[in-house]
Amino acid sequence: MSFYELEADVPAEFALAALALESPFLRGEVETTQIPSPKGIAPTALAFAAEVPNKADTATSRGVGRIVFIHDPDQFAVWGSNFRVIAYGKSPVETDTHRDEDPAHYYWNLLIRALEKHDVRYANEAGTVTKMTSTGMGSLGNEAAASEVELRASWSPTEVSFGDHFAAWQDLIATMAGNLLEGEDIAPLARSK
Repeated sequence: MSFYELEADVPAEFALAALALESPFLRGEVETTQIPSPKGIAPTALAFAAEVPNKADTATSRGVGRIVFIHDPDQFAVWGSNFRVIAYGKSPVETDTHRDEDPAHYYWNLLIRALEKHDVRYANEAGTVTKMTSTGMGSLGNEAAASEVELRASWSPTEVSFGDHFAAWQDLIATMAGNLLEGEDIAPLARSK
C-alpha cells in the first residue's frame, strides 16, 4: 500500500516518476503528509507538507515546508521539461543570525547541497530567500523580536524520478530547522489520514 494517492487519470509518465516514492524512508525528525495539490498551476500535481518540531514545540517555532511535483506538457519551452518541482521551507532563526552575513546565499547553498547529496539532476532552478524580523510595538513592545527565514524554489528534473528530489527536500527542511544535513535518523513515511 502506498503512502500517497494519485488521481486516476494522471499521465503514465507522471505515475512512473512517482513510483520512486513507493518505499521512501525519511528523516525521523520530519513529520510528512500528503496534502491536496494546488489548483490551477498545472494539469497534474502531487503535493506534500512537512513539519520539524523543535524542543520548544510551539506553533511559531517549527520548521515547515511543502513540495509539489507538477506536470504540464505545454510548458517544455519554459521549463526545459514537462515536469517541475516547487519547494518551500520556513523556519525560525535567532534574531542576530546573519546580521553581518548573507542569509540568501546561505540558505540557497543549503538547498543546492541537499540536491547534490542525493545526486539530483535538474535545470532551470529559480527561487527566493527572505529573512523577516518581527518587533512588537505598543502593548506588544515587551515581546522579544522574532525572526524567520523562508525559501521558495523551483527546478526542472532532467531525470524524472521523484524519489531523490523528495529526499533532498526532506534534508532541506530538517536542516533549516537546525538538524544536520547528514542526519542519519530515518523512518518510514506515515500515510496521511
